[in-house]
Amino acid sequence: MRTDVRRLGREFADLAATPLLIVGGFVLLTSVSLIADQTTGIPALNGLRSAAGRVIGADAAATALQAVATGLVTITSITFSVLLLAVQQTASNLSPVVFDQFIRRKSNQAFLGFFVGLAIFSYVVLAAGQESTPPILGAALATVLTVVALLSLLRLVYSTISQMRPTSVIRAIHDRTLTARDREAVLVRRTIRQSRSPHPVRARQTSSVSGYVTHLSLEVLAAALDSAQDAEVCLQVTVGDHIGYGELLATVRDADPARAQRIAEAVAAAIHVTGQRNLADDPTTGIDELGNIAWTSGSTSKQNPEIAREATLALRDLALRWLLDDPVDEHGTDHPRLAVVYRDNDLDRILDVLYSMFVVSHESHQHMLAADVLDTYRSLLDRADGPVADRLLRDVAVAEQLLDQDPPSPVLRLARRSFDRARAERESGQ
Repeated sequence: MRTDVRRLGREFADLAATPLLIVGGFVLLTSVSLIADQTTGIPALNGLRSAAGRVIGADAAATALQAVATGLVTITSITFSVLLLAVQQTASNLSPVVFDQFIRRKSNQAFLGFFVGLAIFSYVVLAAGQESTPPILGAALATVLTVVALLSLLRLVYSTISQMRPTSVIRAIHDRTLTARDREAVLVRRTIRQSRSPHPVRARQTSSVSGYVTHLSLEVLAAALDSAQDAEVCLQVTVGDHIGYGELLATVRDADPARAQRIAEAVAAAIHVTGQRNLADDPTTGIDELGNIAWTSGSTSKQNPEIAREATLALRDLALRWLLDDPVDEHGTDHPRLAVVYRDNDLDRILDVLYSMFVVSHESHQHMLAADVLDTYRSLLDRADGPVADRLLRDVAVAEQLLDQDPPSPVLRLARRSFDRARAERESGQ
């Protein structure tokens, strides 16, 4: 329950906190403006109203506020409708996550909150105005803030265009994937990769719902195992996996079958399943989004090899970061490891996507893309060891028949020679 509350609080902070804070500031400004316009016993305010009245007359104050309020509503609705159409077009060409990026960007939220807050300010000051105390200061503030809003509108349009560039979209997904990996690292550090229990499997827990695994609660898992020192939970799913009704979620090893069954039921409560994926906590969502961009751009459906290359380079950077400088290995933890087996397969998911790019380059005859993918494998092979290196060598060995059928290309030939040298150096070193 506490985990759900924290997650809802974080979602609120990500999506609504910024515009609501700005609107709240305008509500406060509205109160100050009304008090200043309707208070006549303070000489300083009288002088300020007199100075503002030389620019905005008492008779024109209400008209100015009405023009600002109606104009802002019109401009805001038209502008944001056009911008959302641009976002939708980019999302259809690249990835649906573009919508999520646009909504979560703090600058976009600030612009929306400013326009809505200024419209509320203008309407309330206009409605509360009295004939004896015309809203001169309110009209003056609204006029100045309208100028700021129009200048901000230019900035919003430019920033939206910049955000919709394919390179910006890919970079944003890349950065959010790194952040999601940092959050998942907490889960990975507190779990184990292989079973250590001598006991047989006593209980199995299956899913009663279908959807994507978006979160695994360490608190619930720790509470379930707190009174069972010999028990071990083996999770059959990872964050980002899609599960169907009746599929296996976890197994429990323990000496006591009844206790194992109780633990299995508690584990089901620790696995959060929703209908949509969540890039904030799930790095595999970012991996799949980058893979989707690379696939559609590199295949004959789009034939845009430059975007496919950018997405492939982003995947290579993620793989190198997690291979050489994984946040799982950077920091320790103040909490002991739980007897929970969790498969950390993020790097394998990247390799799955990279291999699929061999298939895409073969389908679209994009020899440059094939060369980039092969260079990525070479870069990883130079730094990998153990099972990862074996996986890289197997993938390229299987892909050789695809590469043989690609169009003759000096770039691809050089890439293949470079990988062959890296493979020979590794074999000679062994």
